[in-house]
Amino acid sequence: MEFLGIGPLELIFIVIIAVIVLGPKGMVKAASEAGKFIRKVVRSPIWRDVVDTSREIREFPRKIVREAGIEKDIDDLRKSTRGTFEEIDRFHRGSVNPADIEIIDKEEREKGENESESS
Repeated sequence: MEFLGIGPLELIFIVIIAVIVLGPKGMVKAASEAGKFIRKVVRSPIWRDVVDTSREIREFPRKIVREAGIEKDIDDLRKSTRGTFEEIDRFHRGSVNPADIEIIDKEEREKGENESESS
């Protein structure tokens, strides 16, 4: 488990150094000041703007897909690629023979052609 690139051993080392440098009473005071600072930052309007902008950026692709009306196409694409990635994964683990992939691929192409002809 890492937080901001700091693992558990590094965190213990930082705490030990802080206790040596600040002392037990200084640690309490420093933690209190850090808490006040973090609370001030989180409650500031600038922080809210940053969080809102971040949320908008994460939602932007979904919004574009929804407005363009291509949700079904995206779902179909996900379903078709999921099988491909599963095949690649099984191939890398050695449980699929490369010749079998060619046979499966040929069968899938023929199946797709038959479905498009019947439509």
